[in-house]
Amino acid sequence: MAVIPTLRKTVAYFEEPARGPVPADIYEAQYWEMAGAHACLMNGLLNVYNQATSVPKEKETDFVGYALQWVAALEHHHHWEETIYYPLFNPKFDTASIVAEHATFTKGMHDFEEYLVSCLPEGEKWGYGQVAGPHEQRPYDGQKLRDLVDAFVDPLTKHFMQEITYLEPTKIRASGLTEAEVKHIGDVSTKHMKEMPPATFLVYTIIHSPPSSGFPPVPGIVKSFFCPYVFSLPNRRFWQFAPKGGVVP
Repeated sequence: MAVIPTLRKTVAYFEEPARGPVPADIYEAQYWEMAGAHACLMNGLLNVYNQATSVPKEKETDFVGYALQWVAALEHHHHWEETIYYPLFNPKFDTASIVAEHATFTKGMHDFEEYLVSCLPEGEKWGYGQVAGPHEQRPYDGQKLRDLVDAFVDPLTKHFMQEITYLEPTKIRASGLTEAEVKHIGDVSTKHMKEMPPATFLVYTIIHSPPSSGFPPVPGIVKSFFCPYVFSLPNRRFWQFAPKGGVVP
């Protein structure tokens, strides 16, 4: 499997449904937001994979921390789906098959996470407040990183591409979920996202979303001022690896 072309194709697949600002129609907004989240996450993985074998020796620890921001973002995305978002669709809209697909790439993801954490110094913070516990630090190997991604990228991309087909607006409407119920789903989700740490979660989401999309749906001043000049500062050593303008070269 040619991973870089596959990831680029997958990002492009999500760019169209995530294009522009969040739709006013609440059913269409669910589809748009999921496509936007997937475009962001695939763009982030593409950027990690693309740089993995060319990281300067003196920047390896920072790059590992950057890659672990992607891990944290993906793990949060699926935890949110399983514990907050999809339970709100039931029983009218059965989401069990969507959640079941997570098992197809979970082991590969955990192997990837464990390897990256093992490359950090003991006591190093990563993700959303996690800390690398006692361990013998391993040397960073960019090809090893790529091999670990190779092991889970196919089921992950297939799941992402399949998932938004479940959330097509006509299908959500056909389930019988009312506008009020779907609005409640959106409101609960938005409240949760606002509680996430801005210096990691929010910054990552903004700077890895393709420029064609208005995702994430936050005020323009957050994207143009607070993100680059306030929220990004505590972890700027990670963001040096981020794609400029959300475009992976």
